[in-house]
Amino acid sequence: MSVCIETYKQMNLVEFLAEHYGLIFKKSGSGYVAKSPFGEDKTPSFFVRKLGNRWLFKDFSSGLGGSIIDLVGHLEQLSGVGAILHRLEQLAEGFSASVPLEEKSSETSRNYDVDQLYSRFRKQDPDACRRYLISRGIEKELVEELITDGEVLHNHYQGKSYCCFAVRNSSGRLQCLDNHEIDGPGKFVLGTKSVYSRDWKHLSHATEAYITEGVIDYLSMKTMEGKDIVGIALLGNQLIFEPGLLSGCSRIISALDEDRGGTSAFVDLEEYYPDKKVTQYPLRNCKDPNGLLQSGSRFRRLSPDERLSLYRAFQSSDNRSELARKWGLDRSHMYTIVRDVEEMVIAGLSSRRPGRRPMDQPQSLTDAWQQIEDLKEQNKNLSVERDESICREEFLKIRLKWSEIENAEFRGEPFDEKTGVLRKKQIKKKRRKKR
Repeated sequence: MSVCIETYKQMNLVEFLAEHYGLIFKKSGSGYVAKSPFGEDKTPSFFVRKLGNRWLFKDFSSGLGGSIIDLVGHLEQLSGVGAILHRLEQLAEGFSASVPLEEKSSETSRNYDVDQLYSRFRKQDPDACRRYLISRGIEKELVEELITDGEVLHNHYQGKSYCCFAVRNSSGRLQCLDNHEIDGPGKFVLGTKSVYSRDWKHLSHATEAYITEGVIDYLSMKTMEGKDIVGIALLGNQLIFEPGLLSGCSRIISALDEDRGGTSAFVDLEEYYPDKKVTQYPLRNCKDPNGLLQSGSRFRRLSPDERLSLYRAFQSSDNRSELARKWGLDRSHMYTIVRDVEEMVIAGLSSRRPGRRPMDQPQSLTDAWQQIEDLKEQNKNLSVERDESICREEFLKIRLKWSEIENAEFRGEPFDEKTGVLRKKQIKKKRRKKR
């Protein structure tokens, strides 16, 4: 039966659901999305994707998820693997692979000499790009660094100006040119789409990393959280990088757009890294990090010393709202800073080497047993000392009695061997009786 189950789990869920349950899917990130079969929803919330050889689903409207076994069990209201497999056998008879997918036709692939284009764009005045990025809220100093490093270029194409980002790999080789229309919403990529980052040297040993969809969102995170944070931009909502890129991170912070594609990519991150902590960056109802940056509720960046000072003030403050206003912070962000400081303090204390072991406190089971044996030995010694002390006391009493008898004999006084020397009163009483 296990072989049969594994075979069903490898069945294409998109094709299966489209044919037997009438679901119409659209491509979304690395998977597909459709309206939930478990209820009515305005926005499609039913995601399907292939992970390895298996197909999995996740329905955000109901919270259900799993493989085709779980899905058919919920849809048909069946309990027991046997009943589900029997129903699957019925559905699988005559199963065809024609699927109505609403996919956009892929653009004709073109090959560009990106190095030649880069050299041509490099000659253009980048001032329009400078004004554009600053108007998007990007920190001026960071913008100047990008222009100086040759990562921001001005592409003037068909009467329109584009802010063009040079995307390089970890070896510094140019991969593509990511273009953003300065006076409009247009975007396009020249070359092979690749991950953008200014942190290639730090990604391999970073403990946490931010992930955004676009380069401007990536730069927005640098502006809000500081240039020292480590992250990547996907140039979309598909995970186009090898999982090993973030293998050293213990925490991955998703700053992906709060839309269908971003949600799908977030689920992909959780499946890519089941052993890591994947969290969502608080966008406060904004679509993306740049929207948060320009919304006026951007978080004020604090230095380490300022964070410590804020933490101390937080501990002694009776009015937390006033404290947040005084520091120019959003209250929820202030609580986030306080929690981060506490976590760092705990982590610092946990990493310290233990000092001298407290007295009478075993550190292991072996130490505890040894301590019990030591206590037994001490108790035995105390018992022997107590017996010796009692014997010594009895011996001294006998010595004292014999000393009194010897003195009585020496003085010629009568004595009783059982009770000891007779007192004078006892002698007088005996003399009176004789009379």
